[in-house]
Amino acid sequence: MKQRKEFLLDKSTIAYLEKYRDEHHLQTMTAALTKIIDEHRHRNDIDTTEIIIQHIAKRVGELLDDKLTRIRLGVNNADRNSDIIIMLLNTLLGYQELTSLITEDTPQLKRAKEIEKERIENFREKKLDRETKKANKTPEIIPDELIME
Repeated sequence: MKQRKEFLLDKSTIAYLEKYRDEHHLQTMTAALTKIIDEHRHRNDIDTTEIIIQHIAKRVGELLDDKLTRIRLGVNNADRNSDIIIMLLNTLLGYQELTSLITEDTPQLKRAKEIEKERIENFREKKLDRETKKANKTPEIIPDELIME
């Protein structure tokens, strides 16, 4: 049931109502005011917490992406060097007792670096292959000679 009420509005409010009415193709100022009130009434119905959390997470990710990439690259480098050192120590300790320390690059160190580089490349290729297979998800074709009748 509708009731008639009179309101005193300033010019800017009336201009806003008229603009809103025109933009939303409403017939009357009453319809415009009713729609604005309904929107205001239902604005809290949307769960904004989840939206805000996602927005904050995205923004934090964007801000930290460069720093996290640098950290990741540094950790990968440290991991690579650790693997090289472990290989060298295993080789040296397995064959002789050490009484001194060699500080320059030896052929063994160069070879250990090459081996580690090859290992990383192989792991990377395998990872890319797995990701490609997941993305394609093509059905596996069974050769005719393997099908039992």
